[in-house]
Amino acid sequence: MTRVGMIHFRLDPFPIRSFILKHLIRTLLAFGLSLAVALPMLTVADEAVVTGQWKLAVQTPNGVTNPVLTIRQSEARATGEAGYSGTYVGPRGTFELAKIEVDGATFSFPLTVEMPMGAMALQYKGTVIGDKIEGVVGNPRGEIPFTGERIATP
Repeated sequence: MTRVGMIHFRLDPFPIRSFILKHLIRTLLAFGLSLAVALPMLTVADEAVVTGQWKLAVQTPNGVTNPVLTIRQSEARATGEAGYSGTYVGPRGTFELAKIEVDGATFSFPLTVEMPMGAMALQYKGTVIGDKIEGVVGNPRGEIPFTGERIATP
């Protein structure tokens, strides 16, 4: 410390270090606050990725069909996780989809349709990329591809 009149001054032997530390702390606090605000928004955005109404193009052995798939977010389950359900409107009728599995931008659901040869179990698996959708339909004979586009948002 030095004395100038009646005022005492403390000389900082490392003024640059103090300056850097102050700015580092401010930057980390600002980053932490912005991250705290942004993370909940990212979760909401992820939930909405698959929701909406989709016009599909399914490549069947008899040609292309264009069913409409609607995926909506269900009421939160007791675990606090979001559930998904929907409807499927295709050439064989309208089907309620009680449970659609969603993981980020991927989804899957089972569907049983009545065919002339009896009931056929199908398994849809797909991925959403923006307003486009693509995937496969699993059936007893293998898998067939499908594509589609969003025609309505929730």
